[in-house]
Amino acid sequence: MQFYDAVASGVTYIQQNRLRAGLSILGILIGVASVLCMIAIGDGAKKIIADDLEKLGGANRIHFWASPYIYRRGKPRKPTTERYTLEDAHAIEAETPNVRFVLPQNYRTRKWITSGHGSRMMGYIEGVTAAYVTATRSEIQDGRFFSANDIDRALQVCVLGANTARELFGELSPIGKEVKIRVSRYRTVRLRAIGVMSPKGRILSHPRLQDDSIYVPLTTGQQRFSGSRHVESIMIFYEKDADVYHVIDSVKSILRKRHRGVDNFIKYSIPKRRVKQLEKLEKVIKIALGGIAGFSLFVSGIGIMNICLVSVGEKTREIGLRKAVGAKRMDIFYQFLTESICLCLCGGVLGIAGGWFAAHGMARVAVRIVPIVEVWPVVLSGQWIVISVLFSIFMGIIFGVYPAIRASQMTPIDALRTEA
Repeated sequence: MQFYDAVASGVTYIQQNRLRAGLSILGILIGVASVLCMIAIGDGAKKIIADDLEKLGGANRIHFWASPYIYRRGKPRKPTTERYTLEDAHAIEAETPNVRFVLPQNYRTRKWITSGHGSRMMGYIEGVTAAYVTATRSEIQDGRFFSANDIDRALQVCVLGANTARELFGELSPIGKEVKIRVSRYRTVRLRAIGVMSPKGRILSHPRLQDDSIYVPLTTGQQRFSGSRHVESIMIFYEKDADVYHVIDSVKSILRKRHRGVDNFIKYSIPKRRVKQLEKLEKVIKIALGGIAGFSLFVSGIGIMNICLVSVGEKTREIGLRKAVGAKRMDIFYQFLTESICLCLCGGVLGIAGGWFAAHGMARVAVRIVPIVEVWPVVLSGQWIVISVLFSIFMGIIFGVYPAIRASQMTPIDALRTEA
């Protein structure tokens, strides 16, 4: 018997016993589909976070902020008056090695913004420097961004987010038009729009919708909004191959020198470290899912072995006839092993398709659960598809060997004596 004949025999058996074969491969299908579905959803979440980091300037950055309290053993003990300044940011940029950009920022809560013809909306006010667009990889849709002159002279200009421009001016260009921001009950700041940012969409890891923001020069924000020289946060973008902890030590050394040796107010976070923690968590989840799916596939494999043993019993006289006309043990062995492999392989292939459709269904549910995400991507790599196919073949071999050996060891006389 040729290998092709053995495969044809296995496929013919599945066609002749569709219900039995379908119930046999159902467990393999569910196990493979569930694992691939979770992997596709998990990798989609990683893609969302990676895209979010790219929208904010990439993962190679460090966020420094000043703590209002001094903490001891995790509890706030006393307040501190130390704060960052624009001069601190300039010193860090000049003296720290392997730093690409230093971006000081001030955030304001949502304020009422009014256009010249009366349209109103609530938007976030952000004070930034001229390096903001380059550092965060943002783009200008219309007009221009701030120049060094705008920052140095604290000019009353602003750049609108995409949604802000649309809400306030509709289809009209806001360039050169006046925008009023209500700072308090009795005070309003007037600004002239010089640009509109390209839309960025929603960002899962960012509490504000950037398209609803209005950007002002940092110095203008300090003079007109906060009335303080302080900078709320400093974002440091470092080179790809740089040691992040060496950069942190250098920055802390500079800040310590500029703040009379005080460093207990310095706080920082590393987005890249959070990504690595997420990857570790994802590996643990995949191991747990793999264990559950492995148990499910093991139970399904026992069911396939049982079906193959039933097949051996049904084809006992056929085995005797084949051996009587010259079939070798290996021919019989390959015939029944192929049946088992075909069953598992069909379950694996159908499981891949089922996992793909289930992942898209789960993605739609995820969008409803996490409404800040407009689209949850489904990422199913070719590597996992190949692994699923190979694993299905492996399962067919493991659980088909015993029935195949049992069939091949029958003698022609005993097989032909068996009643149909």
